[in-house]
Amino acid sequence: MTTTLAQRQQQLLAYLQGLAAKGEEDICQYIVQQGKVATGQRLGIYQNAYNVRLKETIDTDHQILGRYLGDDLYEQMVEEFIALCPSQHFSLRHFADPLPDFLNGQTPFSQHPQIAELARFERLLLSAFDARDSKRATLDQLTQLEQDKWPNIKLRFHPSVQLFVSSWNVVIMWQQLKQDQTPPEPVQEKNTWLVWRNHERLTEFRPIDNIAVTMLEMFQRGINFADVCQALLEQVPEHKVSEVALSHLLNWLELGLIHMIKTD
Repeated sequence: MTTTLAQRQQQLLAYLQGLAAKGEEDICQYIVQQGKVATGQRLGIYQNAYNVRLKETIDTDHQILGRYLGDDLYEQMVEEFIALCPSQHFSLRHFADPLPDFLNGQTPFSQHPQIAELARFERLLLSAFDARDSKRATLDQLTQLEQDKWPNIKLRFHPSVQLFVSSWNVVIMWQQLKQDQTPPEPVQEKNTWLVWRNHERLTEFRPIDNIAVTMLEMFQRGINFADVCQALLEQVPEHKVSEVALSHLLNWLELGLIHMIKTD
């Protein structure tokens, strides 16, 4: 049977990731001998460099998580994650995407659920920072709309805009650790945070109330302004609905959250 290049590449990858099973054909026999260093030793050096690069990626992506865990627990986490969650992407940018789920399911980390949530927050910040760029709607585009167009307003948000729903005080912990301060003890408290990349291409986050969450999620589903206002009647007195909804729209425009205002 002819072995394809793709099969050889898979053999090499399995070796690098430590996934080659006993009895499988050894990739070593297909590596050309060069110089005085044995083929097996050269492969070992390459394997070590591969794992070091994976570790460096986690180090870069999760600096605050590393501070929270401390050296010993962090090293344990990295070693186990690399061993149990081999890279599934060509880009290292997505290598640690499964880390929050790993922490939720792997002891001793799973015994402290704030750890996984802290990792999830850090990955959300990365996603906001790396989101593709796009134009942002302006206040003039909103104010120039004819009055009869307002009920049909629909919004598209900047690709970086995300909601982070937390069950623990991990955002406060992240902020304290970022400033090299001792984080507070973990406390269960449900909060929702708005995360996005601002006009200066810096990632921001801030708490967001239930009214704003309702509006944002409805607009994200393609619901128009009139129906959003109708839904707000469950949270806001009728005579205040238009004022509250407009206030949030203006704030979102100022923050650069809105990519496009549509009325069709």
